[in-house]
Amino acid sequence: MRPVGGCSGNQALQDRFAANPSLGSSPSPTTTVSPTPTPETTGPDTPTTPEPTPTATFSTGTFSDLDKVGDRQREEIEDLAQLDIVQAKTSQEFAPQSNISRGEFARWLFQANNVFFANQPSKQIRPAPSNATPLFTDVPPTHPDFAQIQGLADAGLIPSSLTNDPTASQFRPDAPLTREDLVRWKVPLDQRRALPNASLENIKETWGFQDAAKINPNIWPALAADFQNGDQANLKRVFGYITIFQPQRPVTRGEAASALWFLGVQTDGLSAKDVINAPASPSPGVEPTVTPDTVNPDTPGNSPN
Repeated sequence: MRPVGGCSGNQALQDRFAANPSLGSSPSPTTTVSPTPTPETTGPDTPTTPEPTPTATFSTGTFSDLDKVGDRQREEIEDLAQLDIVQAKTSQEFAPQSNISRGEFARWLFQANNVFFANQPSKQIRPAPSNATPLFTDVPPTHPDFAQIQGLADAGLIPSSLTNDPTASQFRPDAPLTREDLVRWKVPLDQRRALPNASLENIKETWGFQDAAKINPNIWPALAADFQNGDQANLKRVFGYITIFQPQRPVTRGEAASALWFLGVQTDGLSAKDVINAPASPSPGVEPTVTPDTVNPDTPGNSPN
């Protein structure tokens, strides 16, 4: 089952809706007093008819090559495409079986979080300003994903010098995303709390991975927390039942989309489908118009005292 989360991402979706058209006025005929055309004017008594308000729409999210994946993953990809979280790789092809780069997944992860929680600023990730000092030597401010990658690093969600990781001077945005990367970056956004302590024995006892000894110890806490998420664990949703983790195996674009389709834990989570189906709510700061009651002196009971 896919739980329905209690959060709404509808504010960000409204930003993609077409703006309401202005009310049009039906012109009344005017008398021409000379051969020179006279601009049309609208009389005070001419009724105006508002044009129909357009229906809220999303991107079609249609790709030509999703017949290569199962029904569930196809739906997940299309849902994320409707929310403009994922994009085609070439023309109309999503390329679900192609490897995803670290830079592209960082952009998707940043976008997914902020779209899902568009009306909850406390859960959003702030993009890095263009004048920020780069944390990675290979992601300068001119890099197209600088704001997202550095924003994730500023939030402590990916390893950098801010997390005292001596090996993180480079981000390697064009390198393939590995399964270790996926778990290490995604799980903290699901949990939104300190990850539990974990040991190699704990990983062996819970996940039962035959290759547990090959897993980076820095990933153990994220793996332990993901296991506690039951059927909503990223590894279970994305890879199904596995007894070998293959920590350095590249993640495909389809697998990355499946991971991002749901954010949160079993008791407090939100799926892309929840965001799409969320009811519209009034824009913040817009107060409803209140029409004061008019007292008619001729109406019984309304005569002034």
